[in-house]
Amino acid sequence: MTIKTRNRLNFSLFIFSLVFLVANILFFLLALYNKSFSLEIYQNNASSIHTNFLIKYNPLIVFISLYFEIIYVCVTSYLLYRVFEKTQATDISYFFLFLISLIANSLRIWLPLFNMVNTYSNLLLFCGNCILFSKLLMPVSLLFSVIMSGVEQRQDLEKNIVLLLISCIFFAKFIPLNTANICMNFEVDYSYRTVIKIAGILVIIATLIALFFQNQQHFYTQLTTLGLALIIAGTFFLFNSTNILKLGLSFILLLFGDIYYLRELHKQYL
Repeated sequence: MTIKTRNRLNFSLFIFSLVFLVANILFFLLALYNKSFSLEIYQNNASSIHTNFLIKYNPLIVFISLYFEIIYVCVTSYLLYRVFEKTQATDISYFFLFLISLIANSLRIWLPLFNMVNTYSNLLLFCGNCILFSKLLMPVSLLFSVIMSGVEQRQDLEKNIVLLLISCIFFAKFIPLNTANICMNFEVDYSYRTVIKIAGILVIIATLIALFFQNQQHFYTQLTTLGLALIIAGTFFLFNSTNILKLGLSFILLLFGDIYYLRELHKQYL
């Protein structure tokens, strides 16, 4: 993949996420105008025992966090385009896939916008598949950004990207969904949730360990390891932002994660 092609992809993602953000704001305003927007069903289905406003379940916070998720992709994709515009950074191509997984995950916002709870439709299935796709793609894209970022693997970049996308789409399509159960964070429930969660955690641990030893081998600082760990933690809180505390933590972790990871990674390619 040439630098020019990668830059076009990053800029295209920036434009798409910006349009997607504006579209979802318009959908929200239209739903308010038609008086069809309501989060009461999520509040009624929740069984939170917490009374503290910081940790109490609030569906409005979940809804706001999804707009923040889109904004994060918009801002970060623009940073990738501007900061790495002239660098042959293979890591960024896989980080691009990570941002794709966030956009796919943000389709959770359509469930309340289009009142898809307790319904069955092709749109609900599509959203469920996209959400599951994001859960599969997120950890493996970050793993590949570490273990497949060397110069010797650069020639296999396009093949690896296609392989990752096809594999995640395949499993997201054929893992059964439970559309009758909508989770507190607006996710469509799916089978093998525990297995996928454990596998994701193991992949993330392997990613951070590999990055740690890779930095040691090349005598780099561990700021990229710290930054990536903060991004992963921030993403976890963002995917599960059911209260004010989690949303606040996701904002702080993603902000400092981007600063440490992207700034240090850019230094390594200077």
